[in-house]
Amino acid sequence: MLAGIILASWLLLLWIYFLWSRRRYYKVAWQLRGPIGLPLIGLGLQMMNPQTFLNYMAGLSHKYTAPFISWMGTSCFLYVNDPQTVEQIFNSGHCTNKGDFYRFMSSAIGDGLFTSSSPRWQKHRRLINPAFSRQILCNFLPIFNAESEVLLHKLQTEGVQNGKSLEIYQILKKIVLEAACQTTMGKKMNFQHDGSMAIFEAYNGVTEVCVKRMLSPWLYPDFIYRWSRLFDRQQKVVGVLIGFVEQLLQPAVSVVGVDDWEANTPLEQYHHQYQQKQQSAQQQCTKSKSIFVEQVRDHVERGQQMSWQDVRDEANVIIAATFETTSTALYFTILCLAMHPDYQDKVHEELRAKLPESGDITLEQLERLSYTDMAINESMRLFAPVPMVLRRAGQDLQLHREDGSYEIPAGTQIGIDIYNMQRDVRVWGALAQTYNPEAHFGQHAAPRHAFAFVPFTKGLRMCIGYRYAQMLMKLLLAKIFRRYRISTEARLEHLQVKGNISLKLREYPLCRVEPRR
Repeated sequence: MLAGIILASWLLLLWIYFLWSRRRYYKVAWQLRGPIGLPLIGLGLQMMNPQTFLNYMAGLSHKYTAPFISWMGTSCFLYVNDPQTVEQIFNSGHCTNKGDFYRFMSSAIGDGLFTSSSPRWQKHRRLINPAFSRQILCNFLPIFNAESEVLLHKLQTEGVQNGKSLEIYQILKKIVLEAACQTTMGKKMNFQHDGSMAIFEAYNGVTEVCVKRMLSPWLYPDFIYRWSRLFDRQQKVVGVLIGFVEQLLQPAVSVVGVDDWEANTPLEQYHHQYQQKQQSAQQQCTKSKSIFVEQVRDHVERGQQMSWQDVRDEANVIIAATFETTSTALYFTILCLAMHPDYQDKVHEELRAKLPESGDITLEQLERLSYTDMAINESMRLFAPVPMVLRRAGQDLQLHREDGSYEIPAGTQIGIDIYNMQRDVRVWGALAQTYNPEAHFGQHAAPRHAFAFVPFTKGLRMCIGYRYAQMLMKLLLAKIFRRYRISTEARLEHLQVKGNISLKLREYPLCRVEPRR
């Protein structure tokens, strides 16, 4: 009996200490009131379904005044969906670290720029920045042009000649992943063939695993997660990705899906042969000095605070992030134009006027495609490639709202709901949930807050690869709509999205490909 009383007393004291240590979180939760959720799991049950949680958060943002405080597990969670607060967060030196939930991704695909925290992130960002300079990106244009021809051939043979409607998202993902592997690691994988499908499916699976764990608070503790089926699935897909990146880093090792002469050729000779095949006016330096792995090789060999493990992590993260976000933004732009043929015709007219009928596209030609830019931006506004970004307050943060200023304690998790902010009629007006490039990005568009449109985020931790993504998307779109008309029976108001690392659809509508006359 006495032992039981002593044990109960100790548990009570521990519980009181736990509550007292978190008193500042409870104070700000009282000031910025939001949904409380259930003990220990917070809003975990409501948010565990990726198919509904974006709509659920949109409903909460109308019920409560954002920004507001809620709970994910035992973590204090600040929800943000207004441009003024987004600007404060993205420009704050106290909020450059990603949210704690990203540790689930770093444990799966490596601690790269997308997931890492300061000071590691600052060091690696400084070392990797030159690999994404304008000059280096110009050297990728021959690769982008070559892959665009593969894409056009695929659309011609499977769509036009067979007369079938296509689910083009998977085709686009393979093209983007192919380009990412070539520009990052210097290896052609040929993902259009079944031999590389295991790698392709692994990149698909790893993001789904990470999001499922993010939305399941009971799986946050590692000792519980390691006994789950989700962990078993993670181990399988991660094993495939680790082996894939290891093979890419071996200059003379054959990799799945690579043509024999390329895979078995030493890296230096391969670079020389590649130059002979794909020389262009834009290529000012050798390909070996353009690809990411060769850009960072010097840092490793000089001992500049970067190891080969760091290179593996960064390469894996760069390929995965490029594959997910760029293919998503590209697909939704094509789908939006397919659903709105009038705007598609305007894009085609611009392409006919400013591009040659055939041949490679140059950077100067891409920069003249202003209406195509508008079409891309409008699709990324409606369908944010990364629907929600998570940050962590590294120190106490003073947050300003219309009704006053509030102190956000260090350690607070911050969710920036880009998807719902970019569709909010309070920010974008009456046409916010329609596709209208001219109304939102044309010359006579109403002025918007600078942080109302942030598909690649902004501020101190803006996406390092945004120019790469824009260049690849624009070139592929130009090639497609210069030659083909894309149509679909889908309608914008009927599309149902899923929250993931990148935005998904519950069902992907079929598209019909027809040649332009």
